Amino acid sequence: MSADSSSDGLARTAIEVSSLYGFLAAVFRKEVSEHFLAQLRSAELRETLTDAGITLDDHLLRGPDQEVLRDLAVEFAALFLGPGEHISPHESVHLPKGGNLWGPETVTVRKFVNALGFEYAEEFSGIPDHISVELELMAELARREGAAWEKGETDEAANSLAYQRQFMTEHLAKWVPAFCSRIIDVAELPFYREVARLTMDFLDSEAADIDVRLRVARGDSPQ
Repeated sequence: MSADSSSDGLARTAIEVSSLYGFLAAVFRKEVSEHFLAQLRSAELRETLTDAGITLDDHLLRGPDQEVLRDLAVEFAALFLGPGEHISPHESVHLPKGGNLWGPETVTVRKFVNALGFEYAEEFSGIPDHISVELELMAELARREGAAWEKGETDEAANSLAYQRQFMTEHLAKWVPAFCSRIIDVAELPFYREVARLTMDFLDSEAADIDVRLRVARGDSPQ
């Protein structure tokens, strides 16, 4: 991400971070739709990802639309839904003392979301610790951070960053790398393998970058 520590530079960085979290949340939320496929192939999305230092190779989505959509839907179901053995996209299943849906971590995530004043969409019927929900939460926090930098509200930016760091440390960093590693091991299509690698690399980078931006927001010198 950007090394620019000015308010404008930090705002751009936060907006890029929010966009990338949102992109990853959309990928993991459900199978790729026709509309989302068009977005994935669009110059606009590629520009957004490029601004964030990410390259989405053209070869990942080559082929006729209906064929690509069918193959991605089959892969998504096999990876994350079942029937049979699959990789549950829920935090509570992946922690050492977990293994079950609606574990203690699920309740913790739900309380975290509620404490921040966020609300689930009316049509949401999933489980609160689904990876797409956790990534979407981080997208919203980064969006609020960006808005705070734009307004010169450094205290508000610091608050958003502190929540990002807490959620990264207490949740995402504890389970998403292992989740993504399993996807890389078993996925048959390059698209989901590359997205899993991207997710791991991004979270690793962002875990460090959050602290840098937080020090600036609190008036400390970035290291």
